[in-house]
Amino acid sequence: MAKHFQRTGRKLLGIDRQGWIKGFFGGNATLSIIILFLICFFLITEAVRFFPQHHEKLQLHRKSGQEYVNHIITEMNEYSQLVSLTNQAYFQELNEKYALQRGISNSFEAFLDPLEDDGEDLIEALEDAEDDPEALAQAQADWRAFVSGVVEGANRADIDSFGRLDDASWAALKKAMIDYDPVEEEPPAYVTQAQQELRDGMARFEEAKNEISSAGRELKQLRQKLVKIASKVKDDAAAEESAAERKKALLAGAETMTNEAEKAAQIEQANAIVIRDEFPFAARTEEIAASKDAHKAAVAELKEKLGIAVAKLPTELSSEEASALLDQVRKAHPPFVKWLDESVAKASTWQWDRKLSFFGSAMKFFFGVDWVTNSSWHDFYGLLPLFIGSFEISLIAIMFAVPFSIGAAIYVNRLAGRWEQTLIKPAIELIQAIPSVVLGFFGIVVLGEGLRDLSQIEALSWVPGFPMQERLNVLNAGLLLALMAVPTIFTLCEDALNNVPRAYSEASLALGASKLQTVIKVIVPTAISGILAAVLLGFGRVIGETMVVLLVAGNKIALPDWSAGLGVITQPTHTMTGIIAQEMGEVTKGTLHFRALFLVGLVLFTISLCINVAAQRIIKRLGHA
Repeated sequence: MAKHFQRTGRKLLGIDRQGWIKGFFGGNATLSIIILFLICFFLITEAVRFFPQHHEKLQLHRKSGQEYVNHIITEMNEYSQLVSLTNQAYFQELNEKYALQRGISNSFEAFLDPLEDDGEDLIEALEDAEDDPEALAQAQADWRAFVSGVVEGANRADIDSFGRLDDASWAALKKAMIDYDPVEEEPPAYVTQAQQELRDGMARFEEAKNEISSAGRELKQLRQKLVKIASKVKDDAAAEESAAERKKALLAGAETMTNEAEKAAQIEQANAIVIRDEFPFAARTEEIAASKDAHKAAVAELKEKLGIAVAKLPTELSSEEASALLDQVRKAHPPFVKWLDESVAKASTWQWDRKLSFFGSAMKFFFGVDWVTNSSWHDFYGLLPLFIGSFEISLIAIMFAVPFSIGAAIYVNRLAGRWEQTLIKPAIELIQAIPSVVLGFFGIVVLGEGLRDLSQIEALSWVPGFPMQERLNVLNAGLLLALMAVPTIFTLCEDALNNVPRAYSEASLALGASKLQTVIKVIVPTAISGILAAVLLGFGRVIGETMVVLLVAGNKIALPDWSAGLGVITQPTHTMTGIIAQEMGEVTKGTLHFRALFLVGLVLFTISLCINVAAQRIIKRLGHA
C-alpha cells in the first residue's frame, strides 16, 4: 500500500503523484473555505443593509404621526379582547340556559325563508283579499295548506341546525307555524313566548355586554379619523421621496449621455419634477398633535363606562365556561385600566421631529414583538417572538432527547447483549432516514390529535396547559424535534463511550465495582466531553430544523401568554427558521422585508457559531481536566 505514495519519478505537468493528491484535497478544502466565505459575505452584506433602510422607515413612521396613532390602535386592540371575552361568555350562557328558546327562535327564522320564497304568490293573494271575506277565507286556507306541506316536508337538520329542539318542541313549533300570518309578520305565540323568555332572562347580561361594546365608541372614532390622516401624510411623503429619487436618477443618467438632444430632453424631464426642499410634516401632522386632549378624554370615557359595565356583569351563571370567561374579564379589567394610563402618558410625549437613533431602531428589531408584512399601514419587524419560539421548541426537544439518547447509548454500548445491539442501534439510526416533511405530516395527523385527545381526559386536567386548545403547538413541535435529535446525540455519545480506554473499565471491575458502577463512576465521567459535544450538536440540529416547525408549531407570531405558566408549551408559536422558509419565496429582492429575513438568518448563523465556539472551549477545558 505504501508504494502508491512513494515518489516514482514520473510526473504530469511537472507535478508528481503525491503533489497531485495533496493538491486535490487541499484544493477541495480551499474551495470549501471560499464558498463559506462568499456565503457569509453575502449574508452579512444583505443583513447589515437592513438597518439604515429600517431606520428610515421608522423615522417616517414617527414623522407621519403613525407612531402616535399606533398607541390608539393598540389600546383599541386590547379593549377589543375584553369585548370578545364578554361576547363569548354571553353566547355560552345563552346556549347553556336558553338553548331551547334560542332553538325555537332560530328555527322559526329558518322556516321563513322557504315560506316567503315559495309562497310569494299566496302572500300577495292574502294581501289582495283583505277587503273580501270569502276571498280572504280561501286565501287563508290555501296558505295553511301550503305551510303545512312545507313544515311537514322540512328537513329537521336544516331548520334546527344546532339540534337544540327536543321532539316535543319540534312538534309544537311545526304546529305553531300553521297559524303564522305573513301579512302581519308577527311570530306565532309559541315563538313569541320563547323569545320573551330569552330576552327577560338575558336582559341584565345583554345590557352589560352592550355597554362594554359601546364604551370605546369615542376612542374608535378618534382612531378612524387619525388613521386616515396619518396614512395620507405617509403616502404623500413617500411619493415625494420617490419623485426625488426619480429626478436624481434622471439627472445622473443625463450626465452619461453623449447625444445633446436626448440629454437636454432628459434634463427637461427631470426639471419638470418639482420637489420641495423639505416635506411639511409639522403642518400636515398638526391635527394629530392637537388630538392629544381628545385622546385623553376618550380614554377617560372608556375607563368610566367600562368600569360601570363590568360591575353590571352577572356573578351567577349556569354555564361554567361563561363564568370562567367573565372571571377573565374581571381580572383583566384593573391591569387594562392601569395600562391605558401608561399608554396615554407615552402617547403624550410623541413629537414628529424627535430624532430616532440607529441604536434605537436596531433595538426595535431585536426586541420588537410584532412581525407584520405587506401592511397598508406600516410593516413591523420584531425578532423577539420568533427567537422565543425557537428557544422554547429547542429547549423542549433537548429535554426529551438527551435522557433517551444518552441512556440508549450507555445501554447499547456497555450493558446490552450482542443481539440487542444489532436490533436497537440500527433502529435508532434509521430515524435519520425519515424525511422531515413526513415527520411533520405525522405531527399534524397523529401526534397533534393524540395529544389533544389525551389532554381532554379529566384526570389529567392538573397538567399545565391541559386541556389543549390547539393541536399545532410548541409541545408537538418539540417532541418531533426530540425524535429527530435522538440519532445524532445517540451516535456521537456511543462514539465517545467507545473512545474510553478499555483499561479503565477493566481496572474498575478488577477492583470489585459492578458493571453499573463502572459505567456511572468511570466510563461516563471519562467520556463527558464527547457526550457534551453530542448534546450541543443535537441542539444545533434542533434549532436549525425548518420543515417540522413550519408544519406543526402553529405559525402564530406572538409572545407567549406567560400568565399560563408552564402551559405556554401548549400554545402555538413561530420560529426563526420557519419565518424564513415561509416568506422568502414571496418577498421581492432588495426590499426591507427581504433584508429582514436575511438578518434573521444572520442571527441564526451567529447562534450556531456561538454554540460551536462554546462547545470547543468546554470540550478543550474538560479534555485537559
